[in-house]
Amino acid sequence: MHIKVILFAILISFIFSRKIRLRKSNLMHIPLIQKGQRVQDAIKQTLDSDIKISFKLSSEEQEFIKNQNLLLDHLDRLQYAFQIAYIPLRNSYNAQYFGQIELGQPEQHFEVLFDTGSSYTWVASSDCHTCKKAGVKHFFDCEASNSCNYLNKKIKLQYGTGKAEAQFMIENLKIASFLIQNQTMLILDELTELKKFEGDGLAGLGFDTLSDGYPTLIDNLFTQNQIEKKEFSIYLTDEYIKQNSQSKLILGGKLDNLGDHNDQWHYCDVINNRYWAIQGDHVSFVSKDGKKRRSLKSIQPIHNTLDEKSDILFTSLFVIDSGTSLIVLYEKDHQRLVEYLKDFGIECYDSIQYQGITECDQANIDEYPNFEISLCGKLFTIPPEKYLLCSFFQCYLMIAPFDQRVSILGDLFIREYYTHFIQESPRKIGFIKTVQN
Repeated sequence: MHIKVILFAILISFIFSRKIRLRKSNLMHIPLIQKGQRVQDAIKQTLDSDIKISFKLSSEEQEFIKNQNLLLDHLDRLQYAFQIAYIPLRNSYNAQYFGQIELGQPEQHFEVLFDTGSSYTWVASSDCHTCKKAGVKHFFDCEASNSCNYLNKKIKLQYGTGKAEAQFMIENLKIASFLIQNQTMLILDELTELKKFEGDGLAGLGFDTLSDGYPTLIDNLFTQNQIEKKEFSIYLTDEYIKQNSQSKLILGGKLDNLGDHNDQWHYCDVINNRYWAIQGDHVSFVSKDGKKRRSLKSIQPIHNTLDEKSDILFTSLFVIDSGTSLIVLYEKDHQRLVEYLKDFGIECYDSIQYQGITECDQANIDEYPNFEISLCGKLFTIPPEKYLLCSFFQCYLMIAPFDQRVSILGDLFIREYYTHFIQESPRKIGFIKTVQN
């Protein structure tokens, strides 16, 4: 089951363009930052200056310098190993985030969506005419690459708002400074029921249980000694944030300076072997003064229940999915939670104009309560200005319903809480309040 709610991303973009005048983003890429490179350069400069000293060296000193040169040779070979690097992400209307990868030899450049909700990495074939209609702009030419090899295998993919047909291939993939040799990935021949996708492909950051056992991008980064730890983190910023705080995918770990120093990392165990899923305790609407609270609570450790009691969550399984734009709740939980807004004097209903979006008749954001989520024992708060999109006459909830028994915390949540994914056993996901300038 591929969890994708790209439809909501399209709706957001459309609402933004029709209802509110948005300034165009002038995002620019920030150069790659690598730990240890300056230190290594300094060592080299120091040793070079020592070697040029004109007086005669003893045999012991000569042996010492020889050993230092051998050490530097090893450092050269390992300069891309055991480090943290990041790739800048372009923000498209707070709905989709894209970063650069290169494929093949010579390199072909692509802008892809990094998706924790799926595991295959794919780009489109130059023969995929439906891909162009979906919004893809750059296409991969396997015949033009000296390192591309097709596998005699095809696959059909089903996403929440689209279908794809693809064939397997093996290709070299470069991301940030890291070169992955022989990455098994897909090249699309058909892409239907998907519109206004603003990228050239998708890079899966999920588990190999969703890629038929083929090593994922993160798997190969680790086994090929590109990263020391099987970890990554995602830092997303709002579209209006200045460029020096650009969104990033951090490979190999996390950067603590991206988290609020007044907050602490909180880690949850991953409770599903297919998705980055964790235990949710409850979801709530809470008044600004904290005096009024309406909650849906889970029955632990059960992740799905048939209990019809009004304050019991039908599902407490929450997937952290960077490929989903919004916060998405199982439809029965969503319906009851929206009804709770009546207790705060707010009437909401299914939008006639935008299918799948909830419309509310209160246009004043200050009248709305905070939205709270408790994940494995800690409260996370989303203020109304973050979960609402308002025009002059009404507001739209960016908390959407989903017809499968799972809830999803997408980019809307990750923008508020910098997220750290640990794939090595035991798998965990960590959160800390995001620093936003």
